[in-house]
Amino acid sequence: MNSKTIYPGYSKPPQNEEIIIEHTLRYADVDEIKAVIARYGVEKCKQVWERELIPDDRMKKLNYFLAKFIFKISFDEDELKKYMKSHNKKRGDRLREIFDR
Repeated sequence: MNSKTIYPGYSKPPQNEEIIIEHTLRYADVDEIKAVIARYGVEKCKQVWERELIPDDRMKKLNYFLAKFIFKISFDEDELKKYMKSHNKKRGDRLREIFDR
């Protein structure tokens, strides 16, 4: 896939692993997602997904696809809803937790 398609807004592909993982999960096809998981490991990719994509309400269909077919969370809708809800902490909520210590 063209790096302009995976990394919109970047003049050249980023070097940051988390950005590479996030953008691949968000924009790439299944083969490219599998390649990124093979390169960085399923746990690291899952952590990025849980932190960056699940809280993004625009990614609901993508998140259910990733949960079912990429990260093998479950095929049961109730379990998936619980999982998504438990990982739906928005960036603002995470920042408040840091600054409210």
